[in-house]
Amino acid sequence: MGDQVQERNHVQPREVGPSFDDSSDDSIHLPDETVAAEESNRRFEDLFGYRKKSVRRVLEETFEEEMKKAAEESVEPPVRVPGAAAGGAGAPPPVTVRYRAPTFNPPAHDIFGDAVHNIFQKLMARGQPADFCHWMAYVIAAEIDRKSRPKFQPVRFHPDIYNCEGTDAAKKAFLDGHWPAVDRILMKNAVEAPLLLDKWSGIHVSAEQMRGQRHKQEDRFVAYPSAKYMDRSEDPVALLAVFDGHGGHECSQYAAGHLWEEWLRARGTFDEYLEQSLTSALSSLDERMTVRSEKEHWKGGTTAVCCAISMEHRQMAFAWLGDSPGYIMNNLEFRKITRDHSPHDNEEARRVEEAGGQLFVIGGELRVNGVLNLTRALGDVQGRPMISNQPESAKIDMEVNDYLVLLACDGVSDVFDVRALYELVEAYCNEYPVEEYSSLAGYICSQAIDEGSCDNVTVVIGFLRPPVEVWRMMKRADSDESDDDDDDVEKELALDVVN
Repeated sequence: MGDQVQERNHVQPREVGPSFDDSSDDSIHLPDETVAAEESNRRFEDLFGYRKKSVRRVLEETFEEEMKKAAEESVEPPVRVPGAAAGGAGAPPPVTVRYRAPTFNPPAHDIFGDAVHNIFQKLMARGQPADFCHWMAYVIAAEIDRKSRPKFQPVRFHPDIYNCEGTDAAKKAFLDGHWPAVDRILMKNAVEAPLLLDKWSGIHVSAEQMRGQRHKQEDRFVAYPSAKYMDRSEDPVALLAVFDGHGGHECSQYAAGHLWEEWLRARGTFDEYLEQSLTSALSSLDERMTVRSEKEHWKGGTTAVCCAISMEHRQMAFAWLGDSPGYIMNNLEFRKITRDHSPHDNEEARRVEEAGGQLFVIGGELRVNGVLNLTRALGDVQGRPMISNQPESAKIDMEVNDYLVLLACDGVSDVFDVRALYELVEAYCNEYPVEEYSSLAGYICSQAIDEGSCDNVTVVIGFLRPPVEVWRMMKRADSDESDDDDDDVEKELALDVVN
């Protein structure tokens, strides 16, 4: 297997000619092999821009302006009224044919989750912290649904039922009704006061996403400090996740909008088994996503890295697909928990080949069937079974010196190793007061962009200890290093005196 992969590393991508027709005349003069390889790589970088997406998607975006221009121009020959003289008086104007992407009404079982996530995004855009936005988005959506007929919150997913009747109007009602719902919630103190008081239950979190150098933001995340945010009868297990979409934002947005629904159902089945609950939730989420992808012709997919944290039982569970990393930070270092699902992993490469796939070097990078540099993902229906939808998982017992969990996309891990991440947290704690703990994720994101990350960047942090303890530990560590430096200086001065 290793020899096969190494052999592929010498395969250069085929030169792209002026036509997409493979039956072109063999007599066409081609440049020498070196020039052809450089030109092919240049075109690849121009088109892909380090994005992970299908060839079809690349072509659609590359020729987007031409497609719009052709759609807006008149049809040749123009459609005319029978009997009218061509170009003469009374001849009607040409009929303009405009291109519009097909629209689909969402299914009833997705309406409520979509609404929660859409409201969450609007609240985040107004600068609110992620834990508040998650909590308030759910409360707002529940208030709107309480007054709607029919109600969409109780609708459950069934693979054989795809009911879209009335969902377009319901989607609009959720979008238009969130600010009036906020007003109703705040005005009815007697009814809502107990719920408002429960707002800050669960762990402390910090979460942020930035577009970076990309034209579009395809990352999404969830950061629920407690399951009580969604259901007050649930246990206080925290749920964190990062989804790095490719080929569009549809799959990552769907995952962020509906993971919590499948998590609650899985917890009802597996109860205290965090790892089984998390993998079951991801599998059910992918089943739902597959149905939606096939109905609405989604072409992309998304990575996923999720973490469930039970402070009561001092346990954590990670589950992931793709190359979005998950870490735990203790008093000395960050340690990476996840394993990247990429063609460079020998085990993953072997599985891809056994499933009928091939690995090609495109633009200097191994890709499955020449398209994706991932071997596992949610969605990517057309890439199965080579692109697996089976998550990998790990159960972790919380140690006394563990301080926080950090989930990220590869836009962060591409520029920062575990040592650099620790130094970033240390620098932030020594520069900013503990009251600014919720901005730690944003600080890491901005540093990743400054470091040259070409991707979207997203960071979600769950504090396993109160933020004040993290700050105290980091300041003490910085003080210890300063003392060590002072000792070294004193020793050097003493040696100089002796000499």
